[in-house]
Amino acid sequence: MNEKKMKLIECGMRLFAQKGYYNTSIQEIASESGISKGAFYIHFKSKEDFIATSFEYFHHNLSEKLEEVMEESDDPRKSLANQITVLFDYLYKHKDSIMMFIRENISIGEDTDKLMEHFKVENFNWLKGNITAIYGKSAQPFLIDLVIQLGGLLDGYFKWIVLDHVSIEKEKAGAFLVRRLDDLMMGMLDQQEMALVTFKQIPEEYTQTEDTEEGQPSSESLITIMRDKLSDLSAPKEEIQRLREVLEVLESEFQKKERQAVVIQGLLAHFKNYPSLNKESYMLSKIAGIKLL
Repeated sequence: MNEKKMKLIECGMRLFAQKGYYNTSIQEIASESGISKGAFYIHFKSKEDFIATSFEYFHHNLSEKLEEVMEESDDPRKSLANQITVLFDYLYKHKDSIMMFIRENISIGEDTDKLMEHFKVENFNWLKGNITAIYGKSAQPFLIDLVIQLGGLLDGYFKWIVLDHVSIEKEKAGAFLVRRLDDLMMGMLDQQEMALVTFKQIPEEYTQTEDTEEGQPSSESLITIMRDKLSDLSAPKEEIQRLREVLEVLESEFQKKERQAVVIQGLLAHFKNYPSLNKESYMLSKIAGIKLL
């Protein structure tokens, strides 16, 4: 994403937090960012497109921070604790914006609803992946219960922080909650509990057959999503056709037994200025084991 677009998002979200979403005009966002109102529409189709892109931008940044933390430690308990600390830190930094969304009950269209559903499934996979990394096969009988319980603990603390302005030492939060996860796991094993919720009981979107063993979408499904999104992209026909050709080459590269990381990295760079494609690009980079340019 280019610097002007990032500045627009950061200025706009700051104004939303101060004045509210409905009380902030596109003209005010443009003026705060030092550009004309017409220039705003070069980057965003509407105010709704702006806020949807902002969701993706901040979620993408958080995902990258979590990914960096995951790579820093081989100890899965320490890794999860550090990831939770990052989540708490991010929550405190953006608390005013989160509060604004809750207060104003913003609903901004079907596309954003789909995006929120995607984030929900991604969060499920994040929790599931961390729990599996810590406990291995011993967690399998209780995996969904553990995901629900850890997710509930995090949501509970998040609500107290945002809605009731409770101050928590975020440096201690991660290790504290990982110990509570240990208590839950050991308690179910000691009591020889039967799972309350299993994979058969959860909605289909959490267990799509096209997903890989790690619970992440396959490269084929991600490239298909990107193709579909190109139809709605606000860009000249020649540019859209060029991007379609890039996807063809990208798909071919992923099908090879020995992928060339530098080639995939270069191909994904073609999509960096299109926020609606950033999420899929990032997930493809994870599959390929590279960082986006």
